[in-house]
Formats: sequence, structure tokens, C-alpha cells
Amino acid sequence: MHITDTENLLRYAVHEVSVMNLVLPKEHGAWAMLIVPFAVGAAVYELNWLQVTLFLGWFFLYLSSYPLLMISRNQRNAVQYSKWLVIYGAIAVAFLIAPLIYYPGLLWLGAVLLPVLSVNVYFARTNGERNLFNDFTAIAGLSLGAVASGYVGSGSWHTQLILAWLYCVLFFMGSVFFVKTMIRERGSPCFHHLSWGYHAAVVMLVFFLSESWALTLAYLPSLVRSIGCTGSAMTPLQIGKLEIANSMFFMILLIKYFN
Repeated sequence: MHITDTENLLRYAVHEVSVMNLVLPKEHGAWAMLIVPFAVGAAVYELNWLQVTLFLGWFFLYLSSYPLLMISRNQRNAVQYSKWLVIYGAIAVAFLIAPLIYYPGLLWLGAVLLPVLSVNVYFARTNGERNLFNDFTAIAGLSLGAVASGYVGSGSWHTQLILAWLYCVLFFMGSVFFVKTMIRERGSPCFHHLSWGYHAAVVMLVFFLSESWALTLAYLPSLVRSIGCTGSAMTPLQIGKLEIANSMFFMILLIKYFN
């Protein structure tokens, strides 16, 4: 093969990759909601190779939900998104086979995820994806990553897994309230007070449940930023960076608490 032939093949390969137009979820905050709970469950127990394959399956399962919701929102999207639904779904199944063989109890979490996904599909069809209940349902589903990774790490179900799930749900619902007050509900004093009340109530609830000042501290920055940032002109990028830093702080303290 001549050099020019090789160059032509490389150009063709690059062109094919460039026109693939990967379909990825646009809700950037959801990436933290996907990774942090799973990391908490994995860090509490000894990491093993099944947790790695489980995370990859969990990751592609999440990716497959996006084209599904796009199709549910508008059937005209079916041609564009069906291919990616099949691709992501097939990859997810391939990675999940081994964890399911060793830990068939994971199927119970799959049974829980079905109604969660059904709620999200319903709101996608009715153009109500900004609904707080839809946000709560999505967060509850993504936070199951803590239960799944912790179950595979420990080999059993126990209360600690449920608490890890609950603490993640409480934290990320606070993120939803905060982002809404900074963007869509910026001019709503009522929603601001609702957000402040939620964050304050969560701090008290977490201390009541855990009786741990260290874990309670994990939620204090959320309360401070929910009040202190109100009315400030922050760009979406600045809000995103703040939420990433806050999520990392929360994750470190939650892992420390369980260990």
C-alpha cells in the first residue's frame, strides 16, 4: 500500500468519527449524580474488578436513557436516536453480564429502576422535565449507584447502603433547588425561601439521623451557597464549577463518615 493510500484511509477514518455526532446527555449536573453515589458505595468497601465492570454498565445504561427520553419527547427523533439507544444499551448489557452472574440480587435494583424510568419517560412525553418530582425521581434512580456498588463490594444488603442512597438523594436535591434559584426561578422570592428552607431542614435531618458533626458539615456549604449566592449574576459555567467543587467536598466527607 502506498503512503498516499494510507493517508487517504486515515482521512476517511477521521471523517467518519467526526460525522458520528455522539449523542450525550446535556444535563451536566447529572454526571456528578451518576459518579458520586457510585464512588461512595465503592470506596466504603474493598474495590474489586466487578465494581469496575458494573460502573461501565451503569455508565452506558445512563447514556442509553438519554436517546430513550429524546424519542419519548418527540417521535420524530426516533430515526436519529434509535441507533444510539441500541448501541448504548448493548454495551451496557455486555458490561452488566458478569456482575449479574455473580450478584443476581442486582436484578432487584433493576426492578426499582423501571418505575423510575417510567416517570422520566412520562414527563418527557408531556414536556414536564423541569418538574421537581421528575428531578427527584431521576436523582433517586441515579443515587442507586451507591447501593449497587456497595452491594457488589460487600456481597450483602444492609442499612448502610440505604443510608448512603438517602444522603446522596438529599444532597443532590439541594443542587436542583440551587440551580433553579440561580437560573429559571431567579426572580421568584418564594422559590428562594423554599430552597433555603430545604437546605436548612436537610442539615438538621442529617444531624438527627447520623448524630455526626462531620457528616453534617458535608451539607453546610450547600446551605451557605444557597443563601449567599442568591441574586448574584453567575454564569452557568460558574454555577457548574461551584457544584463540582461542592460535590467533591460532599463525596469525601461521606466516604470518611462511612469508613
